[in-house]
Parts: sequence; C-alpha cells; structure tokens
Amino acid sequence: MPRKPVAGMLPVTRRHALGALGASAASVAFPFVISARAQAAEIPIGMVLPFSGATGAYGPDMKKAAELVVGRINDAGGILGGRKLRLYIEDSETNPTTGVAATKKLLEVNKVEAVGGFWGSPIALAARPIILAANKVQMVSASADAITDGDTKGLIWRFQAKSTQWGPAGAKIMQSLGMKKVVLLAQQNPFVLAMIEPFKAEMAKLGGVVADTVVYNPDQPSYRAEVEKAFGGDPDGVFCLSLLTDFSSIAKEVYKGGFKSKIVALSIGADAEGKFLANVGAEVAEGIHHLQPAPPLDAPSYKKFVKAMGAPEGAVFLFAGNAHDQVCTIALAMEKAKTQEAALWTKAIPEVCNPPGEQVDDVVAALEMVRAGKKIDFIGAGATCDFDAKGDQLNRSFLHQVIEKGKNRIIGTVS
Repeated sequence: MPRKPVAGMLPVTRRHALGALGASAASVAFPFVISARAQAAEIPIGMVLPFSGATGAYGPDMKKAAELVVGRINDAGGILGGRKLRLYIEDSETNPTTGVAATKKLLEVNKVEAVGGFWGSPIALAARPIILAANKVQMVSASADAITDGDTKGLIWRFQAKSTQWGPAGAKIMQSLGMKKVVLLAQQNPFVLAMIEPFKAEMAKLGGVVADTVVYNPDQPSYRAEVEKAFGGDPDGVFCLSLLTDFSSIAKEVYKGGFKSKIVALSIGADAEGKFLANVGAEVAEGIHHLQPAPPLDAPSYKKFVKAMGAPEGAVFLFAGNAHDQVCTIALAMEKAKTQEAALWTKAIPEVCNPPGEQVDDVVAALEMVRAGKKIDFIGAGATCDFDAKGDQLNRSFLHQVIEKGKNRIIGTVS
C-alpha cells in the first residue's frame, strides 16, 4: 500500500527532489564562490628577478624587500577600497630567454598589471616589447639607455641610473686616484657598451687618456688573452666593466699574471653581496676599487628600510630598495588614479612621486594622504623616486668602495 503523507509534510515529487539536490549543490559550492570572488578582488603584480646565474646574488634581497612592502600594504587594508596586492615572482636565471618566458607567464597566466624587478638590461630589453604589447607597466632596475628609448607609451619606468651615467662616475673615481693613462676592459652587452663613450669623454675632460678598449664575450672558459691585452701595457688603471662570474675569473688572471695596474670595477662584479670575495679570496681582491648606483645611505627612508630588512645599521642594499620602491609606486599610483588599469595609473606616477608635494617616505602613510586628496612627493628607500618625462629616475648617486683585508670600505659618493 502507498504510504500516507505525514501531517504537515508535502509529498516528495521528482521536481522537489531535483530542487533539493540543486540547493544542496549550491550550498556546497558557496564557499568556493566566495573564495573565487576574494581572489578576483586581489590585484596581481609580478616581478622577474635573478636567483641563479651571474646576478643571482641580488634576487633574494629584492624578493624579500618586495614581499615586505606588499605585506605592509595588505596588513593596512590594501588599496582601492580594501583590495589586496598579490605578488608573483619568477626567476630570470640571468638569461634573456628565460626572462621572456617568465614575463609571458606573469602576463598570460597570472594576469599581472605590472612586471617589475628586471635586474639586468638584456632581460629587461627582451621582455620590453611583450609588456608594451600587453599594455601593462614595466619597472626595471636596469641601466641600458635603450630601455626607455622610443615610444614606451608611458608604460616603462627605470629605478636605476642609466648606463651613460655610470661611465662619467667611473672616470671621476679614476681621476681622483691619480690615474691618467687607462684602459677599458668591457663585457659585450648593451648595459656595459653604453658606458664606454661617456667614460672616454669624461676622462678627456679630466685630462686623462684611454689607451685601449678591450671588449670580450661573457661565459668564456678563459679571459687570459683579454687580461694580457688590457694590462700588458702597464696603464695606471683598468676600468673593468664586468659582471660577477667573468670578473671573478679576470681578477684571478690579473693576480696570477702579477700585473700592477690598479683596478676600478663595477660593484655588481667586484662585490655582488659578498659573492666576489667568496669566489676569489681576500688576497686576490685586495685594493680593487668599485662603484655602483647607491641608495641615499644617510636618508631616514633608507635607514628605516635597512631596519625593516633586519640588517645591521649601515648595511648597503644596492638593489633591494629599488624593488621596494617599485611596489610602493605601483600601489600609490593605482590609489591616485582609482584604478588598476595600467594605461591609466601609469600617468599618476609623477603625481605621487615628483615634487611639488608633501614629502613622505612611509607607503602606508602616503596611501592615507592620497586618499585624503593631498599632493605627495614620495621618497623611496633606493632613491628619491623622481622621474623625467621618459620614465628615467633622477638624482642617482654612485657609491665608491675599496676592498681592504677582505672587507669593503666606503670611500665616498660621486654624482
């Protein structure tokens, strides 16, 4: 016999059963819908950084700096009405091909609004057309002049000195050390080659003579021939425009050969966060001078950054501050423009970074001021963060150091 319905209950029909199943499925799916909406509310940004290869020494500190500032911004409530930043980081391996693949992944898979980092001009230049085609922002910690040349659509910003500025700084240091007859020993890459002519011009202005220019390819098994050519004529000094891997080999060859000419090098070769000394030892490194665009070591903004990084007072972070400043600039410009759309917020960068305005070096305080409608002049950890019309950073100085008894001693700054 068919069962009678219980009082107060409706008969369960096929339509009711399907409806119940649908409601059950919806209740199960609901947390996932919320999660998807939360993820959609995040604003994805990316960085291509070196964790391996010739410049791998710099990636970890740049990553740490970027993550610290993203954490601070998110802990303070995010931007654009409570949206959190989501940072994606890829390894360039100090290789343009790998850097391009990393950039494509960030743009196509992670859907980032900006790709920052970019230690190294070859990687930055290789990724440049891909980012421009996607109408996203590229922020670089690289020096080749070509990065900001041509039509960038206002989407490219350099957080570093241009290559052409390095050469004159090197000439001033060599002149201050009494070097009159000098030789250039330079790696074949666009970042380095752009330094050569400005260096020669500055040396001539200072009364010096460039006796020879020796250009070599990176990743050679030996640099003995190049070292003998550069040092064999006993110049007063040799300006070595090299990266860590090749300069480690070059310094060893100079030591073995007993050459007496003084060496002035780039800190990215002769320091590299202590990797150079670890590679060659104190005896080989003794007396080598080196230079590098440097943060404002005495500025309150830089001292706060060093403390946030958990480093001792006086620590020198050559590139980590640039990564910090890139994230700050992205957040402030988006907040100012009230959008995450790259083509719009990129125009707001000078408004939050350049004078006139109230100077502020704390990104959370700066965001509050922007929301309150105040005109700000953001001061970064790596530099003052002022830019010209091409997106090149202004007001960069160079730190001059010398290696003595296995340690770097700061001599001063050159502008």
